[in-house]
Amino acid sequence: MLNEEKIRLMTKAAAFEAGEGKKALAMNKYFRGDYISINLLASWFSFTIAFAIGVAAWAFYNIEDLMNRINTMDLPALGKHFVFLYLGLLAVYQLIHYVIYHIRYQKNRRSLAAYNQILKQISHIYQMESKSGSSDFAEGAKEK
Repeated sequence: MLNEEKIRLMTKAAAFEAGEGKKALAMNKYFRGDYISINLLASWFSFTIAFAIGVAAWAFYNIEDLMNRINTMDLPALGKHFVFLYLGLLAVYQLIHYVIYHIRYQKNRRSLAAYNQILKQISHIYQMESKSGSSDFAEGAKEK
């Protein structure tokens, strides 16, 4: 006789592993600080590239005006302006990403806790079956 509860739990576990569980199980190999740090490093790298592209686009758009005023511009002040702009925007960008990755990690930890609870229930069912000496496989073999 089939254990419907075991089938239901195993189906839930398989659906989790095939769907959202792929990311959650991959994320589970990291501590929270490591996961957040790795993603913040990646976001810093992408922000730096995007900022450089943005500055280059701004410079190309204003190339004529920049060439006309190049001799009268205070280049160190312009450089400081870009550095402060970069650091300010980077701080905001990293803060937003920190919050996002922290929330993702916590959400995945909760979903993994639910998945572990399902696995414990399946394990308990197997233990009960082994104590009683019956299993679906053994009963199926007896019927044939």
